[in-house]
Amino acid sequence: MRAIFSAVLTLAALAVGAMVFPTPPSVLAASTPSIAISVEHATPREIEETTQKSLARDYATAWQAMTESLDQNRADLISANFIGTASDKLTATIHEQTKAGLHQHITDQGHSVDAVFYSPEGSAIELHDTAHLQIDVMDGSKVVHSENATVHYVVLLTAAENSWKVRVLEAVPGF
Repeated sequence: MRAIFSAVLTLAALAVGAMVFPTPPSVLAASTPSIAISVEHATPREIEETTQKSLARDYATAWQAMTESLDQNRADLISANFIGTASDKLTATIHEQTKAGLHQHITDQGHSVDAVFYSPEGSAIELHDTAHLQIDVMDGSKVVHSENATVHYVVLLTAAENSWKVRVLEAVPGF
């Protein structure tokens, strides 16, 4: 029993630390989370209103896809919104959950996001996100661990095709 509880806590920590993003709207059942973005402190360039709107939309879609992928243990749901390190970590978390016979149900209660860096050529944006989450680690339909969490993330989004993709999503303790 102690080993199972330890595995559950490890998976919960991995998932919270590896949180990353989304998929096409037709696959997503839940509504997108609330994303409040402040762009006042972004440097070295100003973030235009249209860019701010697309950031909020794409970041919310990514979170929605991530929560769906963790709940269904489906790594294929993240490819439309995650690349690089974020995609690798989320995929690894899903594989670990699947091996343990667990999945996570995350209720996203909203994000307060500060844009802190917008690259001069407009190809990358660094965000600091304070996410409010209800995380339930499940064994089938049974909750084996539950917690309300406020998690701070450093996020790097990069421009790709016609959207922003999450390249890095790192939980930062004591942010």
